[in-house]
Amino acid sequence: MLSKVNLRAYSSAVKPSSISSTLLLSRNPVITADIPKFEDQYFKYQNELWRRLMWTFPKWFYYRVGTLSEQRFRELNKRPLYNNPNIEYPRGRPEIRQERDRRFKQEVILPKTYEENKSSEDEEAAANTSMSRKITPNSRTTKADESGDTSSLERKLARTLYLVINDGKSWKFPNFSLQSTEAVKPLHLLAEEGLYQIGGKNINYFNVSNTPCHLINKDDSKEYLIKSHILSGQFVPQQSLKFMWLTKEELSEHLDATYFKEVEHLLNEI
Repeated sequence: MLSKVNLRAYSSAVKPSSISSTLLLSRNPVITADIPKFEDQYFKYQNELWRRLMWTFPKWFYYRVGTLSEQRFRELNKRPLYNNPNIEYPRGRPEIRQERDRRFKQEVILPKTYEENKSSEDEEAAANTSMSRKITPNSRTTKADESGDTSSLERKLARTLYLVINDGKSWKFPNFSLQSTEAVKPLHLLAEEGLYQIGGKNINYFNVSNTPCHLINKDDSKEYLIKSHILSGQFVPQQSLKFMWLTKEELSEHLDATYFKEVEHLLNEI
């Protein structure tokens, strides 16, 4: 009779996975997105078409026939060529309606009055105080764009920027590990405390959600990603920390290829 042999296997101790919180801190676009070339051409075409089909300027209402003002208006605005049947027109035959060629948009030059004919100094003074002064938009290209300053929030105003730091080895998103000696705390609070430690407290930001948006699961670590937006303030690096604000395309050039592929779907295309 064979005796049963009982073998007892002893399991080896498994090292617990380290838990960390990674902050995807972004600056949303400040101005409207850049218009593609085709879309820009489409809007220009629609604008020209609208101006060509718009109602003819009623000069007979503003400038009575036989007056000096009507004479000045005629001197500034020449009559269009009439449709001569003996002439070939490469751009089509003129369509004259009320002394206007409706093939093209109407460009009207109004004669200046005595009150408008002022000195340049008076015009500059009026331009600074008048509510109807011409509005000149600021340039879409800032000084940070011209100088290539990647640490400024005033660059790439039409794009979403993400904060990355250099730990001495490579560029990555700010990552904060939960120490074994610390008490258990929520992941978004862990990221908030870490951000204030490396960037100062002169930052006003808000979390999209307290729940992580992604998990990078490795054999010995679990990295939870928290999405946040900076609202105001500046990131002031502590202890000479290197940092940059980069777009999605620029992140692909600075982050590790495997790491970027893991988080690429979380980044904004605009």
